[in-house]
Amino acid sequence: MSHKIAIITSREYYSGEYDEDYHKIVDSITDWEEVSDEDFKLLQYASPRLGFSIIERPIDARKFIAKTIADYKAIALAEEEREAKEKKERADAALARKFKKELKDRESKIKMFNKLKEELGQEVE
Repeated sequence: MSHKIAIITSREYYSGEYDEDYHKIVDSITDWEEVSDEDFKLLQYASPRLGFSIIERPIDARKFIAKTIADYKAIALAEEEREAKEKKERADAALARKFKKELKDRESKIKMFNKLKEELGQEVE
C-alpha cells in the first residue's frame, strides 16, 4: 500500500509570559508525493529526531475534501451556536427542575400546615 504524504517543518510560538496566545508557524511544506510503506515507516521513525511532521492525504480523493478558511470559520461559528443552544437548554431544564421542586415544597408545606391546623384546632389562626 502506498501513502500520499507531505512533510512540513514548523515551530511553536507563544506570545507573552502569561498569555495563552499560541501559534504554530509552518516554515516549509513539500509537495504531495506517493511513497511506499517502507519509506513511510522510515520517515515516521525519523520525524521526531529530524524535527519534521508528516501529513497524510487519503488515497481516495473524494474523501479528501479541501476546505477554505471561510468553511472552517462557518464550522466554528456553527459549533459555538450549538454549544450556546445546549447551554441555554440545560439552564432552562435546571430552572424547570428548581421550579418543580419549589412547587413540591410549597405543596408539602401547605399539607403540613393543614395537618397542624387540624391537630391544634383554631389556636393556629
